[in-house]
Amino acid sequence: MLLGSEYFGASVRVATVIVPIAGYFFILGLLNTRRRPQILTGRLDFSLLMLALCPGFVLPVLERFGLTPVSATAAMVVLAAGVWFLGPRGRSWVVYNLSPDQADRVLRRAMDALSWRYSATSDGYSVEEHDINLRVSGFWVLHNVSVHLTGGSDATCRDFARELGAAVSRISARAQAMAVAMLLVSIGMLVAPLAMVAHRVPEIVRLLADLW
Repeated sequence: MLLGSEYFGASVRVATVIVPIAGYFFILGLLNTRRRPQILTGRLDFSLLMLALCPGFVLPVLERFGLTPVSATAAMVVLAAGVWFLGPRGRSWVVYNLSPDQADRVLRRAMDALSWRYSATSDGYSVEEHDINLRVSGFWVLHNVSVHLTGGSDATCRDFARELGAAVSRISARAQAMAVAMLLVSIGMLVAPLAMVAHRVPEIVRLLADLW
């Protein structure tokens, strides 16, 4: 029974780390297989990444100091506070399944809809009349484009966010081979914890029966 308990505990620890990462890859795969590019706020995108990575750091700390309801609640509060304070504010967006050329057209359409007079810069666009800078970057592996707005009023930012969403909704996208690979990887990562304990199923069943 002790052996089964050790394997069961190890599988739970592995699953706690692997499952959030697998879920993150699964979400990225879905975002890059849609017929339209998908836009997320910078904070939501950051939160998904942190939720995927943090269990790998939080679990060893909890095991070191003892896993209790109080410590688990404290860890969740600290994690939520970290995401809130470290995450991008409401002036950044991440668009998945969007190529750099499409991103350029989308941004120009959004600014044209607002009648902004803009000029291209080394890392995006500048709108001098509103004292706005748009910084544009991309991560080709994830096939996404990040847009960060600085300057301007909150109302101007909301207007841009609305027009950016409208411009993105008019763009067609194709499923990426990378997205299919991510879906397959996520499924493999979800299956891995089960495969680790497949040969110990009878012992785990006996352990659970004894506990009940």
